[in-house]
Amino acid sequence: MSAVIAVLKRFTVQRNNNFDFIRILAALSVLVSHQFALSGLPEPRLFGVESFGLGGLGVMTFFAISGYWVVQSWQSDPHLLRFAARRLLRIWPGLALVLLLCALVVGPWVSTLSLRDYFSHPALWAYARNLVFDAVDHLPLQFVGNAMPQAVNGSLWTLPIEIQWYALLALLGVAGLWRFKRLWMLLSAVAALITYLVLAPLYLAQPSLFPVGINQVYALHFGTYFLAGATLGLLPFRAQMRHANTALVTAWALGATALALDQALLALWCVVPVTAVWVGTARIPFVYQAGRWGDLSFGLYIYAFPVQQVMIWQFKDRLSWGELLALCMAITLACAWLSWHGLEKWALKLKPNRPQA
Repeated sequence: MSAVIAVLKRFTVQRNNNFDFIRILAALSVLVSHQFALSGLPEPRLFGVESFGLGGLGVMTFFAISGYWVVQSWQSDPHLLRFAARRLLRIWPGLALVLLLCALVVGPWVSTLSLRDYFSHPALWAYARNLVFDAVDHLPLQFVGNAMPQAVNGSLWTLPIEIQWYALLALLGVAGLWRFKRLWMLLSAVAALITYLVLAPLYLAQPSLFPVGINQVYALHFGTYFLAGATLGLLPFRAQMRHANTALVTAWALGATALALDQALLALWCVVPVTAVWVGTARIPFVYQAGRWGDLSFGLYIYAFPVQQVMIWQFKDRLSWGELLALCMAITLACAWLSWHGLEKWALKLKPNRPQA
């Protein structure tokens, strides 16, 4: 027994904040939302808004938390190359592993092509563009009988958007613009108002007026959450508890007002970033220990979709929807744990530190 306890202690860490719990919850919300879509069922929507459901809420939360932490990372060490190295070491190793597993294990297993034809197929080499954050979601395979038979990992399209916002944050930092905290509070609010009161209604009514793809639209949408999180990261949010509580109450009051005015997207923007940071910076018993087994949220996010596709393909006629969901959650959690302890945490040990004065 003592040997088992020793092994478990080796793989636990104490992180002492609630952000791990929130990110895991966000990743699981994306998983649950995709379980509906991949089973051919309508996804749960937020306030009936098309394309913004439970999974969308999870992604909004991810972007808000990302902005909050990344701007603080820049402020603690405003060096462009070290900043870029830290961001890449957090994302790229785990991404590369799941891409290799999909291309070299899942693909040959699911594809009806011979191994020779599979490995010489142009789609396989096009899939490698994901390694440079150019989202491609096609391999020479079909999950026959699935609702989305050609989709491999439909979650990865958000990563190029996040990288774009990392780059913009770094450029603003190089220009020294992040020191104007009140300015960013104003700009963040103005960006959200323009996005949700002007651009979003126009796009929904007349998409032909916008000479951009849907990914650019989502980049702007999720970017408002990243910017809101970054703005909160500039502020001493928890310096005094009353300030955090005032911010939370104000955010929910503004959100309720926006919802009453039939502005659901604006209401979500008012509520989600502040709530995520308020909960994340609190110290809630038990919740703050969610990261003791490692930072599993990224692994949950990038492994869930291919795991779900394979499990639905294999067991859709033998297991109920709920049983399939539980199986997918268990396997995805195992993959995330192995990815963190086998690769991701070791990659993070290579992060460059700021030279000591």
